[in-house]
Order: sequence, then structure tokens, then C-alpha cells
Amino acid sequence: MKKRKNPRAMRKKVRYKKWMGSCPLLEQNLLRAAGGHYFLGVGLLFFLLVAVAGCGEGDKESTGLELESGLRLETVAKEPLVVDPVAFGYDEQGYLYVVEDRGYPDPMEEDAPPTKEGRIARLEDSDGDGRYDRRTEFATGLTYPNGIMPWRGGVFVTVAPDILYLKDSDGDGVADEKQVVLTGFKDTRTSQIRMSHPLLGFDGWVYVTSGLNGGEVYSPLHPDRPPVSFTASDVRFHPETFEVEVVGGKSQFGQTFDRFGRRFGTWNRAPIEHIVFNPSDLNRNPHLSFNQTVNEVSKTGGEAVVFPISDAATSADFIPDLMGQSHSGTFTAASGVFVYNGSGLTPEHRGDAFIAESAQNLVQRQKMYRDGVSFSSELVYEGKEFLASKDLWFRPVFLGVGPADGFHVVDMHRKVIDHPAYVPERVRDKMDFQSGKEKGRIYRIFAEGKSTSLADRQWVTDSTTVLQITEWLTSDKQWDRQTAHRLLLERSDSTAVPSLKTIAMESARPESRVRALWLLLRLEGLDPEILRQAMDDGEAGVRENAVLLSRGMLGGSEALKKSVIQACRDADMRVRFQCALALGDAEGPDVMETLASLAVSDGDSRWMRAAVLSGIGGRMGVFLQHLQSHQSADSDSYAFVMEDLARMLGNGGAATALRDLVETTLQAGEKGGWRFSAMLGLMEGLTSRRDFDQSTSGLLSYVYGASVPGGTEVSWVDFLDEVTAAAETPRAKQETRVTAIELMGFIGSKEHLPVFARALQPENPRAVQLAVVRAIGRQNTGEGARLLMDKERWEGYTPNVRSAVLSQMLSTPIFVESLLDAVESDVVAPSEISSVDRQRLMNNEDREIRQRAESLFAELEGGVRKEVYEDYLSVLSEETGDPEAGAKVFERACSVCHAYAGQGGEVGPDLTGIKNQPADAILLHTIMPNYEVYPSYQTVVIETNDGRSLSGWVVTETDNGVTIRTASGADETIMRENIASLSNTGQSLMPDGLEKTMSKEEMAGLIRYLKSGAEF
Repeated sequence: MKKRKNPRAMRKKVRYKKWMGSCPLLEQNLLRAAGGHYFLGVGLLFFLLVAVAGCGEGDKESTGLELESGLRLETVAKEPLVVDPVAFGYDEQGYLYVVEDRGYPDPMEEDAPPTKEGRIARLEDSDGDGRYDRRTEFATGLTYPNGIMPWRGGVFVTVAPDILYLKDSDGDGVADEKQVVLTGFKDTRTSQIRMSHPLLGFDGWVYVTSGLNGGEVYSPLHPDRPPVSFTASDVRFHPETFEVEVVGGKSQFGQTFDRFGRRFGTWNRAPIEHIVFNPSDLNRNPHLSFNQTVNEVSKTGGEAVVFPISDAATSADFIPDLMGQSHSGTFTAASGVFVYNGSGLTPEHRGDAFIAESAQNLVQRQKMYRDGVSFSSELVYEGKEFLASKDLWFRPVFLGVGPADGFHVVDMHRKVIDHPAYVPERVRDKMDFQSGKEKGRIYRIFAEGKSTSLADRQWVTDSTTVLQITEWLTSDKQWDRQTAHRLLLERSDSTAVPSLKTIAMESARPESRVRALWLLLRLEGLDPEILRQAMDDGEAGVRENAVLLSRGMLGGSEALKKSVIQACRDADMRVRFQCALALGDAEGPDVMETLASLAVSDGDSRWMRAAVLSGIGGRMGVFLQHLQSHQSADSDSYAFVMEDLARMLGNGGAATALRDLVETTLQAGEKGGWRFSAMLGLMEGLTSRRDFDQSTSGLLSYVYGASVPGGTEVSWVDFLDEVTAAAETPRAKQETRVTAIELMGFIGSKEHLPVFARALQPENPRAVQLAVVRAIGRQNTGEGARLLMDKERWEGYTPNVRSAVLSQMLSTPIFVESLLDAVESDVVAPSEISSVDRQRLMNNEDREIRQRAESLFAELEGGVRKEVYEDYLSVLSEETGDPEAGAKVFERACSVCHAYAGQGGEVGPDLTGIKNQPADAILLHTIMPNYEVYPSYQTVVIETNDGRSLSGWVVTETDNGVTIRTASGADETIMRENIASLSNTGQSLMPDGLEKTMSKEEMAGLIRYLKSGAEF
């Protein structure tokens, strides 16, 4: 290796930077002050002072950035050198290729042609100081490029519907080779949800995120191949042959590998997802109904909290249907997930996951932990972020690592990052989606004291030997290891095999040993003996990969198969997981016995059960025989496995296997437990068969035909009695009781209704009540529907149970009829049915249902309260309403129950987040608080055994008790055993008639006050 010598770089550099161009904050503030669009009333002099005082390259305060202590942030490149960056990739010569999505957002009009403003910039650091100073237009005229990966002296670029290969073959820095290597990815949806993030896997395939889209993908270079069809799934392609395969996961914008090659993805509300399975594994068994490929590593949705320091608004803040459920303070635009394993940060950062949150101007750090087969994660710290900015224009979208192993953050730097398609039409024209199209930043972060210079960096040239490249594979730098891996794949030189074998067996770095094993596979230098030795490695991640790599060799090496069988007793569950998958491809009685043992020992893991059962598709009967010898094993694990296996047999098992399962279940001496689970799984599986009769005698008739053995009939009757008894026994184990109730749902009998009625009483655990709702839904009878709609029972449901009941009541015509009967009888208030579901019923295809719904919901769509609302619409005139007077009204009339800007009570929702809601929506919910009440805020009334009566909304509930928040703001916890009755009113704690406590002018001021600080 040697330094890259560029003739231009050898000349003495005198870099002249214009004063304004060197200080983006100054430029931004001058524009703001001159244009008068942003901070009205602030003097130009103030902006000058702030900007000049804060400017300085690499100074984090200059852009309002707050970074984790002990680290420092530097600028790699900024406008005008980069504009609208969304991804990057460094090649082995140190050139930085940046994807610029300048055309974002794409036009909203359906017939509008796509813009072709997208570019690929090639940046050069001419003096090795780590700050890039030269730009070449590598490629222009692209639509909406969003991902890049270096390969063989060029780059792959994702730009739906195509994946391009671009290369500069004459050394002028401009791509003169352009090939469409794959096409057919869907580009009919908005540009931010398209395939992206090409990422080289350890296996030598390039993984691409789906962007929640699909496609009919093929290679124009191989027109003889049929297209690969898929919907909303990630894919991978071979960079040499351009074969395409569907893989697990459906990431939106971002994916990453950890140091052992495990893949993680992300989407807006789910920061970290682990791709556990590939569909090809699950598809081995056509009778396996399990189809999950992804595990949520981090918390998701409303639990995925972030701690912004900016006053950022999210798209959800503008949507009336989400009033009171704002996404602010939680992940709403997670992207660019990246697992860092380099040396540029501290040792404590290795293995941690980082996620960009562009809508709220921050990057979050989470620490990942092993959790069985998969992982879980936790925030490293509460109340602050790894990197956050007060500047609303800071829009981190992509994360990665560079040659000095610095952690890189790509900042698209836009005023508005949301796509207009996801902003309500009423505000779309008021938002500035164009500002920032001339800006962009790339930062890198290091631990204090770490060297960032690239001046002495040894780059790769044509004369660099394979041996020199393999040395990079053992580097402590993440970028070195992944670049070496790519280069060795590109060169495909067998002379690297001896060095790779040495690394695989002797390297001090486990991640280097794993990469060496995968490279040996690609170079045809991997033999069973190396894998057997790797299965004894001291690092579980190496052993896991050794088992994974053995999958294609088990048929030709009995010794290797025995090693995999032995590895099934490994202390690490991920090793055992890979063993289960590998043995699913192997043959022999020892394989079936090992899989049966593995299924029972790890049967409490859904991932392990699926791994085992995925490989026994044509051997289910044989597997059942081996499994029966483990009946004395852990009852929970055995029950889980038997339920899943029975479901598979029900889906596609032969008649003899079905009889074996039924007889084994009915004749076993144990009570309940696994027998209930097995029969439940069998019934669920059999319902997929059109000729199956779901009745008390249907199972035996189906399995045995007309000649059911007399002893079996007696055993079946006894079994059903046992199921009913378990469902009615409060002292029974909850899991057993739930399973028994679920099983009763598959056996249509009116005799079960009294059992269901008793199990729905509020003193029963929530899980039991929900099981009854599902069982009644399965039976789908008018009697069951009326049972759910009984007035006393309806009033006793907690919000969680009530939501499940309503969902069931809207599922079939039989249930809808009973629901409308309940509304007519004043059992269910019209406001308890969401506005969306009310509209569904009012537009039902059935004329009778439609007419009844129109009549029942007329009051909410019109009526006295609606007339009051329409009368008050006049107060929304921009000329009326004093926000200062409105603040006093809020304090007097609202603050006891609601908080705003940190002040007020906690009885109702915090109203701070509604400032961007339309004024008429705020007025509607003020005048008509019961127009639509979220289940979580519906008022319940609890009478206790000691004579108390309490009302409020349910804060939380467990199987043991219920906590409500009363109108006074106090929380009260009542144990279930002390609940005499519980009734849900379906109403808000907020009363009608609030407008009577104030004048119209005061109402106008209140609305103006609540909208203080709105975007418009």
C-alpha cells in the first residue's frame, strides 16, 4: 500500500473561503433577517453578533448542537461542497461519494414527471486533514437517489425503480460507465419510502431495504430470468451475477450489521428491529403458520421516547384524528440505524446502536443486550440524547463510519423534512418544503484525544497485494475491516486462503475470525475441519457463524453433522438456534431426536420453536413420536411445542398422524396443561380445511370418519368436561384457563355461554376476559353477540376489554346487528364508537345497516351540540381573540384538569401539543367533548366492597388491580378482589357546556392561546 498521490494535491494549497460561505449559521441568519420569514422582530445586528460569536469550523455550538460529553464533533463537508446529502460511501482510495437527493420532495401531482435534480458528488480531501475541500460531479440527472455502495472501482446507487452501477473509467472523476443492473422496484409511492441502503453482507450479497415497497425485480443484463415478485420486503442481490432473493425484514430507511453479521433494520416508529429469520427458512415447511421474521429490539411507537431540545413539530401534530396522541417526544422518523464497532469513539460505545430522528433534530444512542435468540435495547441515558440540536434545520438522516473510524452523521439540513403527502392538505400550502435545498452537512464524531488525520493514511492501489489487504481484516478500525472484506470479495484471489485460515483460527478479534470464515467460503477454501474447530471457539458469535456456515456441508460430512448435533447443547441460545436451522436440512434419526430435545428444552422461545418446526415439514409424524418421549420435560415448553406442532398437523398432517395426536392427547394421564394446548393448536389448524365441521363432535368425525372407537368418544367427553371445569376455576393457572376458554371457542355449543358470562365479570383477570371475547367471536352466534352487549356487562368492561369487544362487534354482520341494537337501547353511547367506525357503518353496503346507522348517529353529526359548535365557528375569525385573555380563561376553566406549556393538571390530556391542530378541530372538542373519546380517557365508576364509589379514567391495570385518575388529579388503586362493580360510562370527564362559562370573545381568546407558537 502507498499514499495516493494526486498531482493537484502535491501543489501547495491556498484555500480561500468566502467569509459568509465559511459560516453557514451567519448565512442562514442573514437570510432569515433579510427575508423576514422566520424570527420576526429580531434585529439584524443581533443575528450578526450571534452568528459571528458562534462561528468556527468544528465548533458544535455554532449550529446549536449538544453532544455527549467526552466527545468532539468536526465538519467533514458542508454546503456548497455538499447539498441535500442523504447517504455516503468511502472507497479504498479515500474518495467520499455523497448521494444528493436534491429533488426531494417529489411532486404531489400524479401526472407530474419526476425531477432529475439528484446527483452523486465525489469529494476529495486534498491535504489529509479530514475536511473535504474538492468536489467533482460524479453523476447528475438522477431522480431521487438515496443509497450508495462502492464496488470494483465504481458504486452501486439505489434510485427506484433502478439500481445503477456507475464508474469513472478514465480518471476524470466523472462516471462514464452507467448500467442499470436491476430494475422493477416500485417507484409509484412517495420518494422517501422506496428501496435504499445497499449494504454488503458478510455472505458477499448486497442487502437492500424495501422502503415499505415491493416490486417485480429483474436484471436487464439477464433477460432470460423471471422477475422476483415481492411486497414490502427487503431483498438482497449478488453483485456479480445480479441474482435477487427476498430476505427477512421490511426496513424503511436504514439497516446495519453488528460485528457478527446479524442484520438490523428500522422504520419511522420502530428504531431498532432484528431480522431473525429469512423467509426461505420458514418456507421449508408449508404447514408452518409462523411467518414473523423480525423482532422489535427497542421500544416502539409511543414508548420509543426521545428527548429533543428543539421545539420541533411532527406531522402527527397537524392531524385532527391524532389530537391528544401526538408523536412529539417519541420516534416518528427513525432512520439510518447503525451499530458502531470501531475505535474512534470509546470502548463503551462499541456494539451500541445509533438512530437518527430527523423530525426532532437528534441522534439517539441505545445499548443492545442479548435476549435469547434476539436482542433487546435500553436508552443509555434518560432526559438527553447522544446528539441533539436546538436548530430546527438539523435533519440527521444517515449514519456511518469513515476511514479514521469516526462516527459520521449526515445532516440533510432542511427547514421541513416531512413529505407533503403526509401533511394534511389544509396546511400543506403553508409549509415551506423548499428551504434548505441549497444546504447540507456531514459531521464526524470522535472521542477526545483520538487522531482524526488521514495525512499518513495508506490507501489501496492496483499494486496493493492481497496479503496487505488481509492485514486490514484484523484492524481495530471498523471501516478497515469492512473495506478489506469488500476488496477481498472483489479480487476473489485464492492466494488469500492461507492468510484467511490463519486469521480464522488465530486472530485476537472475534469479528475478524468471523469475516475470515465467510471469505473462505466465497474463495472455496472453507473445509469441515475448520468449521468444527470454529464451533469450539471461545466467542459465541464465532460458534454461531460456524454452525450457520455448515448448513451446505452437512450432507457430505458425518463428522460435521455430529459437531452440529453436539453444538445443540451450547450454552448460547443463538448457537442452538442456528443448530436447529442447520439440522432442518439434515437427515437421520439422530437429527429428529436432537430437534425434539431442542424443541422442548428451548420451547418457551417462539423463535426456537419456529426454527425447529421449519425443518420437519415432511417428517411431522416422526417428529411427534420423538417428542412424545419428552412428555415429562418442562410442562410450559412442552405445551408450547405441542400447540405449534398440532397446528401444523391440523394444517396439513396425514390422517394417521392426526389420529396419533388425538389418541396421545386424550389418553395422557396429565390434567390440562399441554393437552389443552395441543388440542387448541389442532383445532386452529383444522379450521383451514374447508371440510372441517366446527362442532362438539366435529373433530372426532373428521379424524375417524363414521367409526369412532367407543373408548375415544368417552375420553373426548371427559376431556370436554375437563376443559369446561378449567375455564370456570378462578384458582386454575391463568395460562391454562385462557387456553381452555380459547378451546371452547372452537367447539360451538350454547352450553358454554354461562361459562363465558361468569368469566367476563370484572373480578377476572383481563387476559381471561379477552380470551372470552375471542372465543365468542370464533363461535359467531347471535347469542354470543348479545352476551357481549348486555348492559350490566358492558358497563363493567375496562377500556382495554371494551376496545376488544367493540372491535369484535364490528367484525361480522351478526355482531354489527347486535351492536346497533345496543346503541338503540342506550346500552352503548354513539360517542363510544369512533368516528371512523361510525362512518364505516353509515356507508355500509347493507342498506338496513346503513339506514340504522344514519339514524343512530344523527345527533353526533347534527343535533343541539353540533348547532352550538356551528354557532361558535364565527369566533375563529383572525380578527377576534386575545391570547392573553385566553390564558386567563385557561387558568380559570381548564387548568384544573389540563396542562399547557408545563402548567396545569394531569386529569386530561396535556394540551401543549395541539397548537398545530386546526382551530375548528380544537373548538369541536371543546364544545363537544364526547364527540369522540379515546378509550383510555373514558370515565369508569368503581364501587368497592368497603362502600366507596370512585370515578375517573384508567391509568393502568394488571391482573391484580386497577388504577384510576380521578377528577381531582389523584390516582387511586383498587385491588380486583375489592371491586364490587365496575361500570364504564363511555363519556369524558369533561362536561358539556363549557362555553356557558365564558363569552364568545373569551372562547376566541382561549383558542388563540392554545394555538400560541403554532407553525402558522
